[in-house]
Amino acid sequence: MNEKIDKIVLSLKEEMFKEASNLVKIKSVQSDPAPGKPFGEGVAQALDYALKLGERLGFRVKNVDGYAGHIEYGETGKLFAVLGHLDIVPEGEGWSVDPYGGIIKDGYLWGRGAADNKGPTVAVIYALKAVKEAGVPIKNRARIILGTDEESGWECVKHYFEKEEKPVYAVTPDAAFPIIYAEKGIITYRIRMKRDLSSSGKIKVLRFEGGDASNVVPQSAVVELSPVDDETMQKLKTFRARNNARIDWSTENDRLVVRAQGKSAHGSTPEKGINAIAALLDFLRDLDLSEDVKTFVRVLASKIGYETDGSSLRIAGRDCVVGDLTVNLGTVRMNDETLEATINIRYPIYYSEEMMARQIKEALKPLDVEGEHHLPPLFVSPDSELIKILSEVYTEMTNQPATLLTMGGGTYARAVPCGVAFGPLLPGREGTEHQPDERIALDDLVTVARIYAQLFYRMLTLWE
Repeated sequence: MNEKIDKIVLSLKEEMFKEASNLVKIKSVQSDPAPGKPFGEGVAQALDYALKLGERLGFRVKNVDGYAGHIEYGETGKLFAVLGHLDIVPEGEGWSVDPYGGIIKDGYLWGRGAADNKGPTVAVIYALKAVKEAGVPIKNRARIILGTDEESGWECVKHYFEKEEKPVYAVTPDAAFPIIYAEKGIITYRIRMKRDLSSSGKIKVLRFEGGDASNVVPQSAVVELSPVDDETMQKLKTFRARNNARIDWSTENDRLVVRAQGKSAHGSTPEKGINAIAALLDFLRDLDLSEDVKTFVRVLASKIGYETDGSSLRIAGRDCVVGDLTVNLGTVRMNDETLEATINIRYPIYYSEEMMARQIKEALKPLDVEGEHHLPPLFVSPDSELIKILSEVYTEMTNQPATLLTMGGGTYARAVPCGVAFGPLLPGREGTEHQPDERIALDDLVTVARIYAQLFYRMLTLWE
């Protein structure tokens, strides 16, 4: 360990906390594009803030057409990169603090993006600052690449690497320590059915919507029905969701509004959440609805419903590296033209995506199914040079063995020739990403910065 660099990291921690807080205050949820702002105003503000921070700290920075940017140190040699992202999922409901307050209290930084991924990205920036300030001679280059579309479609890094070189090795502080050497394949399927407004049914569905994103377990969902009859009310009063989602309702004139309240979780671990959409599908499946809505509800309820393992889709399975396939029913929407839902699937490394897609489309007939946002699986050999370097740095800084892990989440490690996820979640810590009251311990941010400072030192000065 370079003790000089480590002491500098500790001296910068209060400044680091302040800048991480400032970045959390920017609501960088994807919105309508504008010139030079392909993912909307808030995302562009976050990218601009982070690049200006890098510039203030004495680094070269570059904005690549508003899609992404980088902070760079070093002039020659091999390129090592750290990839973070500045976009966030919507805040959702259930917060005890302002999700965009950048609040620091009780030893934590609170807010959407505090852990995923603004706080860790700022920690990495200050890790590189510590190496620069130490004045050690370097022979390689380091880039902190700032993505802006990680939560939605990865168009940011696709565009970035069309314009910029790819690193030899890279890591991302967007998962967990010690080292994530394998990640499941990820694909979102959009499920649609055209409306038939002439189809008959005793009860008309006026509104049906739930969920914020395909990769988040939906915490809330709502359906509006008309007319309100005694039979429907009796079913509602006796209905109990099998996943323990809370059901409440209200009536106004001849309309019944039914709400389901569940629990959000990351789409990679849908079994940890309570899916509000699944609960409403269960309630609706026995009602006398118009034929189009009835078909849509029946297929989704019978082939997905409360399940998170794909059993009824006939795609359930596992492999010896990353484990079980998972399915998250993320969103549902309707209008006068279409009924639509999205599912997010995390599949084992040795699966055939082509065969899986064929089976899903067959199982969900007569609904239309289209795949989008596909990320193939990631696997980096445990015997690789990158894994060896990361293991040595992690063990040196924590005095703990660098256990190799796998995950269902998807990180920017897949965007480069050889990359893995490395932090920020320390062993035994609770993951709060994509949930209400997202937060990260200030002490853990310091640990991330300390580990990454030594990693930068190793890659900039010793890597051959």
